[in-house]
Amino acid sequence: MVAGFQFIQTLPELKSITKQLDGEEILAVDVEADSLYHYLPKVCLVQISTNQHTFVIDTLAVQKMDPLRPLFASHKIKKVFHGADYDIRSLFRDYAIRVNHVFDTMIASQFLGEKEVDLAAILKKRFGVILNKKYQRANWSKRPLSHEMLFYAAHDTAYLLRLYRELERELKSKGRLGWVEEECNRLSIECTLGGKVRLSCVPAKGQNHCSSPDHPMSTRTEPENTPLFKRFKGAGKMAPRDLAILENLLLFRERRAVQQDRPPFKVFGNHVIKELVTTKPTDHVALREIPGLPADFMKRYARGALKAIQRGLALPADRLPSFAKAKRPPQNPKKQARLKRLKAWRELKASQLEIQPGLVCNNALLDTLAEANPKDVDGLKAIAGMKTWQRDSFGQELVNVLHGRL
Repeated sequence: MVAGFQFIQTLPELKSITKQLDGEEILAVDVEADSLYHYLPKVCLVQISTNQHTFVIDTLAVQKMDPLRPLFASHKIKKVFHGADYDIRSLFRDYAIRVNHVFDTMIASQFLGEKEVDLAAILKKRFGVILNKKYQRANWSKRPLSHEMLFYAAHDTAYLLRLYRELERELKSKGRLGWVEEECNRLSIECTLGGKVRLSCVPAKGQNHCSSPDHPMSTRTEPENTPLFKRFKGAGKMAPRDLAILENLLLFRERRAVQQDRPPFKVFGNHVIKELVTTKPTDHVALREIPGLPADFMKRYARGALKAIQRGLALPADRLPSFAKAKRPPQNPKKQARLKRLKAWRELKASQLEIQPGLVCNNALLDTLAEANPKDVDGLKAIAGMKTWQRDSFGQELVNVLHGRL
């Protein structure tokens, strides 16, 4: 099947295959993007497999993905992904494509208790198939693509329908198919809820990104208003002065990433930023003494980094940023006792089901339950974050645990 995949490079070709695909009941789908190579990632390939055929769509060549929109939105055609979250978000971001009726084989594998859920591990375990990982981190925005790269991409969906059928059969036998279907439905909604659509463009011949003045890369000169330090791991433990330095270093790196059309981590890594915040060098001599600096750092980034540090040091005390921490309410002994019972129940239930405890109920849900303390199963309907499958499968047990009857 894969050996005869069809490479789609024109809009007429895409329209032709979507007519063919519209008659299918189930499709396997995957996406290749260039997030490791450009500041603004974009979808570069979309792979679609039926039971008989595989199509690899060059989104950069075709440009308009409109024919795929009704196909992916259809509730009659099941779309099978492995790790659907990123792919669904990317399709919506670049082409305003909403994907309905999703089945995620990674989620299914988790609910079957698989310890390793990446596609390569699952295919090897179940079918003895060894996936070639040579192009796992390839730059899919480069053109032309070699036949070997296209063959690799086609392989990503070649076994998904077979895997789906096997997982579906096992989930049915365990009574968990409805659990996974609800999780997948929530995923497809959450991936586009409040998401932003970014009009895609196609690079001019010989370029790696768009140069059109309408392209976000051309117009975005400043990062978003939200402080960058709020997304930086470990920032919550930093002092206000360190946060000021951190924010200025992150802003400097972000601007350079935009200029170079590279992901920020490829300009210089977070470990470098942490070291700069800790040591606070103010001149080239002190900067050179910092261990682990990239080879080109002094030449390309020293001046800008030192200025960023100096701006952070010079910021008046009354303007220093802070990491707002939610105030914890006073501990309620009765609530804490309920929460302890719920966690013990979850561990036991997860062990019985042979799945991870967080799949049974996450910590946020347990805390909400302990706080609300519903009196009966009907009261669980008002619990935010509780899914139907959880209420139907564990509702009475949860109420009993809350009230010390189990």
